Amino acid sequence: MTDQTKTSLLGTVLVLLAGISWGTSGLFVRYFDRFGFSTMHLTFFKVCIAGAALVLFTALFDRDALKVKLKDLWVFFGLGVISLTFFTWCYFSTIQAASMSTAAILLYLAPTLVMIMSAILFKEDVTKQKVVACVLAFAGCFFVSGFIGSASPLPFRAVVTGLLSALGYALYSIFSQLAMNRGYKPLTLMVYAFLFATVTAAFFVHPSAIASAAREAGPLQFYGMLVLMSFMVSLLPYALYTNGLKRSTPGRASIMASIEPVTATVLGALFFHELPDVYGYIGIALVITAIILLNVGSLKKKA
Repeated sequence: MTDQTKTSLLGTVLVLLAGISWGTSGLFVRYFDRFGFSTMHLTFFKVCIAGAALVLFTALFDRDALKVKLKDLWVFFGLGVISLTFFTWCYFSTIQAASMSTAAILLYLAPTLVMIMSAILFKEDVTKQKVVACVLAFAGCFFVSGFIGSASPLPFRAVVTGLLSALGYALYSIFSQLAMNRGYKPLTLMVYAFLFATVTAAFFVHPSAIASAAREAGPLQFYGMLVLMSFMVSLLPYALYTNGLKRSTPGRASIMASIEPVTATVLGALFFHELPDVYGYIGIALVITAIILLNVGSLKKKA
């Protein structure tokens, strides 16, 4: 096995783990929703706690990662505001308005968007293999969501925020690639993305709403869950995905991360008794097939 193949395998594993970690988002949204906690408050804490940890870590162990050029700030602004804050708010709002798996299917229109934008911006090849894998991943998400065999139509709000979450998620891959093409480390991307996201989300935070929810849930449990959420759906997956993207391409990474809706479906079944029907199982199989197809074909080519 060549070094290039090992690097590709590592990138695949990192992106898949990121997708699984992101798939836990619905658990936290459902938990905090019981206390009337808004999605923007959740968005703020998701980026704020992770951002503070990143800045502290970088200041202590890698100060060079804090150095950026003023002319490149627009890339980090895009990462933090357009991608991170906007995407998170839309995604959490879709989970509130619909189910965990429905939010994930709408989100995973993103691979198609990433593939198109990567072809335009980075001249990334649009191969038959990528197209087939993308179609399989989307079809799998479609089945998993319950669109087929579901009696109740989706709320219009869920459709809108779900589609917008896909756009925001797709742009994270694009802005990340633009920043890495300028020579920045994955750590630098994350630090400034979370800083810009925190400042933006802070404008929509109401301290009284936070205090009220904390009293109802119990301060220790409430803030403990916020920290856990920030780690599981923010710090950990973005670190995994950004480092995985360094060893892959935006198009391939976004398709591999399609494991997220499968994770969301399984967790929904375990914790909220949202058992998938036969179509759900077909969807899970299609997503896994897309991931295998994408990577097996790539590894054969490199070998």
